[in-house]
Amino acid sequence: MLARRLISHPLLTAIAFVAFAAAMVCSPLTARAQDADTNPDEGNSKFQFEGVVNANAVYVHSGPSENDYPTMKLDRGAHLTVVGIRFDWLKIVPPDGSFCYVAKAYTEKRGDGTIGRTTNALIVRMGSDLNTLKVKVAKRLEADTDVQIIGEQDEYFKIKPPAGVFVYVDKQFVDPVKQIALVPTPESADKNTIPQATGTQDAVTPPDQTGVAPPGPTTAPDNIAAVPTTGPSVALAPTTQPQEAVAAAQAEFAQLEATFATESAKPLEDQDPEKLSASYDKLAKGGLLPDSLRQIADYKAASLKARADDRAEYLVVKKEQDEMKARVAALRAERDELETRVKANEIKSYAAVGTLRASSLQQGTQTLFRLTDPSSGRTVIYIRTNDAKLGALMNQFIGVKGTVTDDAQLSLKVIDPTDFEAVDQTKLYTGVIAQIVPPSLMPSGQASTGN
Repeated sequence: MLARRLISHPLLTAIAFVAFAAAMVCSPLTARAQDADTNPDEGNSKFQFEGVVNANAVYVHSGPSENDYPTMKLDRGAHLTVVGIRFDWLKIVPPDGSFCYVAKAYTEKRGDGTIGRTTNALIVRMGSDLNTLKVKVAKRLEADTDVQIIGEQDEYFKIKPPAGVFVYVDKQFVDPVKQIALVPTPESADKNTIPQATGTQDAVTPPDQTGVAPPGPTTAPDNIAAVPTTGPSVALAPTTQPQEAVAAAQAEFAQLEATFATESAKPLEDQDPEKLSASYDKLAKGGLLPDSLRQIADYKAASLKARADDRAEYLVVKKEQDEMKARVAALRAERDELETRVKANEIKSYAAVGTLRASSLQQGTQTLFRLTDPSSGRTVIYIRTNDAKLGALMNQFIGVKGTVTDDAQLSLKVIDPTDFEAVDQTKLYTGVIAQIVPPSLMPSGQASTGN
C-alpha cells in the first residue's frame, strides 16, 4: 500500500525509489561497486532526503536493529533528515530531544557550564528518554573537543549529539518528502562513491554504498519532478507484519508503560499487578513487538507476577493486622464501659456534707464558711479556708474532705478542707457517704456521727 502510494507521486518516486530501481540494473559497474562495499554504514550519502513519519509512537533506535535500544518515540508528521540506509533501517540525523552521554571525569565545564571540553579522548554513548541504558557507543571524541552540556545523570554529562552521531528508524515508518543535496564533509562524505553513469536523463545511477541513491541527472534538482516514472515499479521489501499492526502494538506498549508508572506510584494494596502482567505477557507473545521491546515486556510481565504474589501475602498480613486492631478496639471499648460503670457505682466518702453558706463569724487570718442543713438552714459544721474556689460553690450542696477538729477558742467543730466538690444530694447513702450529715437528711432514728 505504502509503495503504491509513493510510486504514484513523481517527486517521491525520484527521491525514494531511484536507489531500489538502480539495484535492478545489472551492470559490471554496479557489481564491482557492491563487491567493494564491505561496510554499507561506513559513510553517509552526499545526496540525502527529508522524510516524514507515517505512524504514531514510532521508536528511534540507537543502532540499525531491533536489539539496539530505543532512544525516543516520534509521532505521525515528524520530519526527519535521512542520510543513509542500512538494510531495513534509515540512518537519520538525531531529532530534537536526542542526547548523548560523556563521562564527567574526562569533561571539564567552561564558561557558564553549558560548554564542556574533553580532557582526554573518550567515548560518546547514546542516551535514551525511554530507559537508562548507556551502552551504545555513538562516537569517539578526541581531547580538547568542545561539547554542549544539557544536563547531568550520575557520573555522566548529558550532551547534545555531536556531529557525526546518527540514530536509526525502520524505513516502513518513514515516507520520503524531498531530496536534499548536502555539501560533503569529512564526517559525511561517502568513502565509496560510485561515478555516475553517463547517458540520457533516463539512465539510472547506481546507489552509493550507504544505500541512499544520488540523483540521476545533476543538472536540475529543482526539476526532479520531471524524472520519468515509466520504468518498472519497485515495491518496498515486504515486512513480516502489517505496518498498522506493528504501530498499534508499539502504541499499546507505550500505553502499558504509562499505566505501569501510574500503578507503581500507588500503594501496593491499590495496584492490580495481575491484570498488568497479563497485558504485558499477551503483548510480548503477540509477535508484533521488536525484540528490544518484547524483552522489556517479558521482564515486566515476570516482575509483575512476583509483585502480585507479594501483594497477596501483604493483603493476608494486613487483614490479620486489621482484625487485631478491631479486637483491640473492642477490648478498649469494653474497658471504657467498665470504667464508666465503676465510676457510676463508686461511693464517695466525705468528712461532711451540707449546703454551703457564708458565716458572719470571722476570726483569725482565714475565712470561715458554714455547712448547713438544707431544710432548716442551721449550721452543721464550719469550714476554715482562704481557697477562692470554695466561694464558687456558694449555696450548693457539697461534700468536703479534710480533718474535723474542735476549735477551743471558738468552741466549734471546724474542717480544714483538703478537697471539696458539689455532690448529688439524692445519692446520699448510695453513692455518697459522710461522717457528718445534716439532721434532716439522716435516716430515721440515727444521729450524725459528728454530733
